[in-house]
Amino acid sequence: MPDGDGLFIAASNSTVRGLVINRARNSGILIGPGTTGNKVVGNFIGTDATGTQKLGNNYGIHVYDGSNNTIGGTTTAERNVISGNDNNGVVVYGGGATGNRILSNSIFSNGLLGIDLKVDGTTANDTGDTDTGPNGLQNKPLLSSAKKGATGTTTVKGNLNSSPGKTFQLQFFSNPEGTDEGKTLLGSKSVSTDASGDASFTFSTTKAIRLGQNITATATNASTGDTSEFSAPRKVVAQ
Repeated sequence: MPDGDGLFIAASNSTVRGLVINRARNSGILIGPGTTGNKVVGNFIGTDATGTQKLGNNYGIHVYDGSNNTIGGTTTAERNVISGNDNNGVVVYGGGATGNRILSNSIFSNGLLGIDLKVDGTTANDTGDTDTGPNGLQNKPLLSSAKKGATGTTTVKGNLNSSPGKTFQLQFFSNPEGTDEGKTLLGSKSVSTDASGDASFTFSTTKAIRLGQNITATATNASTGDTSEFSAPRKVVAQ
């Protein structure tokens, strides 16, 4: 797809499934202004059907002023492989781009951020998550430790500060050493913030993770559907 966007979604309530889109000059998939309720599941964006070749689009998936769309889902079959793109893996941009869920995808080896809200680099968290913008500029989790025990269980601890009295779905990912996107989904955990907007969490998994790999996480507001950027990575160390 050498010119323009690989696929431009101008409708609402559509499902895009099973495509392989690479080498687009702009975005692999562009979800356009005013659209809502679209689902993008089971695609390979910026790579081939094996997910191993780097055949980048400029951006992977771009949500521009669209709301309440879903990229990925809750099952393995719904995940998108978003890899090898020249810039960001997923971009959410525009004042109307709210409530967009980005769940369970394999996002890795992109030139810039795996998920970028506003297309301006990493967005800093703010106390109480009162700022506004694409996906409400949803705050991301802060990971304080990632430790692997002798039995093979890896335990991740951290904190989320966001809107008070809300429930959030946290998703945890492992990444090759030195990288900070979200290559392999490890699992999910639901947390609720207190009156100050704080929620501490502990997540454990027995999935194979090597010492030195990086763990990242996202937060999705269960009420609004807004998904954050990836957290800063935390290296797995021995317990």
